[in-house]
Amino acid sequence: MQTITKNIQPYTKLPEGEFISLSRDYAGQLLILISIKSADNSEDFNNTVSVKKTLNQQQTYQIWQTTNDSSVLSLYAKIMAKVDFHNVQCFTNGDILLVSKHSKYRDENDYDKNGYIYSIDGKLKQQFLLGDGVANVQVTEDDIIWVSYFDQGIFGRYSSNWYDLLGSTGLVAQDTDSKRVYEFEPSDGLYNMDDCYALNVSSNTATYAYYFYNDDNYCGEFDLVRIQNHKITDYWHMPVFGSSAFIIDSNRAVFDGGYEHRTLFYLIELQEEHQARIIQQIIFEYDGENILKVGEGFSYPWARGDSFVVIKNSHLFVIPLTEFFS
Repeated sequence: MQTITKNIQPYTKLPEGEFISLSRDYAGQLLILISIKSADNSEDFNNTVSVKKTLNQQQTYQIWQTTNDSSVLSLYAKIMAKVDFHNVQCFTNGDILLVSKHSKYRDENDYDKNGYIYSIDGKLKQQFLLGDGVANVQVTEDDIIWVSYFDQGIFGRYSSNWYDLLGSTGLVAQDTDSKRVYEFEPSDGLYNMDDCYALNVSSNTATYAYYFYNDDNYCGEFDLVRIQNHKITDYWHMPVFGSSAFIIDSNRAVFDGGYEHRTLFYLIELQEEHQARIIQQIIFEYDGENILKVGEGFSYPWARGDSFVVIKNSHLFVIPLTEFFS
């Protein structure tokens, strides 16, 4: 199989602080969540600063954003909270959605509401339950919140006391009042989700999910499913295992290499009768080094819409779909 190597330049530089996560909003702007260590949470031992790790420790979060297709990052909001956040999104009115991937259940009246809506000035406006094991969160232009779950949220392996596993289907969509407008239910030829590995909410009406399942022979497989207007309209059995992100256009898709080849991307042709095949391998390099090579400052690829985003050595790389076809 042909492998192509391309050079790429950084899109921008990562802000100072502890990187938590990155995402894109409904308009395609980058959102970067950074944690800033507070001086109040540190001690000086022989002139060496050591950060204290305490329960419910107050943290300062910064949300950085690009605007108007510019690579310049600007500070969008600063939020203080005693919560470990893992996902960030924005609503059309400018409010910020921050999500913790875990929710602990104590009893039916005592559990962690792990979805938080803040105003741009950092004030908490709303808190609601999304369930345990949240993998990815993406908000549409209509302010519908799509949430995918990994196996912990689907099966409740570490939260067995949950009386209602909110993530048991693997993928849901809801509004800000927690009213569900969609829950994944496999159509003919598909299986239940065991782990939703990657999500791409490309528009108000189109959502793609890539997930792991065990078939009737208990052989682990991966499918890519297309959901339009909250209905499954097509799916493909994928030849790539364990990818963390993908982008798609018509009958072509690009996935990161997954378990077998983390350092490259696969260009995939989506065929009829739910089949797919790899047609090309692509490697991107900056300054002579593969940007997907695990090492200092590396993040697995993230994607929404038509572009991948990768962080390597404090550089942020944006790779649009067109780069894979040129």
